[in-house]
Amino acid sequence: MAQLNTTGFEFFGENEQRFRAMLIQRIEAYMVHRQLTKNQLAEQAGIGKTAFYSKMDKEQGSQFTVLDLFRIGKSLDVSILQLFPVDDIDREHGGQLAVPASVLHMMDTMMSMDHNDIELLYDLFLTLKKHNKLI
Repeated sequence: MAQLNTTGFEFFGENEQRFRAMLIQRIEAYMVHRQLTKNQLAEQAGIGKTAFYSKMDKEQGSQFTVLDLFRIGKSLDVSILQLFPVDDIDREHGGQLAVPASVLHMMDTMMSMDHNDIELLYDLFLTLKKHNKLI
């Protein structure tokens, strides 16, 4: 099996508060992507709403348990590793996703379209770009 260059999953030297903030930002992004409120996610994950709000507050010291993270991952339909900023690029950008969650939702919607519809949208995009002389 090929060795994957993960640059390590270690978080040595990371400020705990910054790491928590990155984790919360990623959870918030997935919440927007799934169009969930904090109350809805807390309910789906089986975490008390007050405890969830406290854990989602970047300024507080409340911590997610491993069980919380598994429940959140299951509710958001993502791997638990997707919740963590595991590589240098993630950490440089503060743990945020590469694009806003609204764009992820739009891309998911577009990618689930019929192949012919995607081609039509692409052709329309090219026509608009030509019209605006951006190509």
